[in-house]
Amino acid sequence: MRLMREHLGIDVDAMDEEDLMTTEPVKEAHEQETWDPDQEQAYGKESGVTHVKKSKQKSAAGNLFSDAVTGFDQGLSHQ
Repeated sequence: MRLMREHLGIDVDAMDEEDLMTTEPVKEAHEQETWDPDQEQAYGKESGVTHVKKSKQKSAAGNLFSDAVTGFDQGLSHQ
């Protein structure tokens, strides 16, 4: 709906801001926590990062061959 409104030339951001101003906050101002994006950063942590050992890395030609074989196999499975 937003995209269609933008397509018609309606200032959607102004509408959203107006909607926010008309609604009451869920919490009182003194109860709300201030958002600090620096607290969300995980400096020095490497969880979720996958490291591939040099012995397991493929060359560019090896990657191309592997992708070609995978694509070929997928093509056969769809027939």
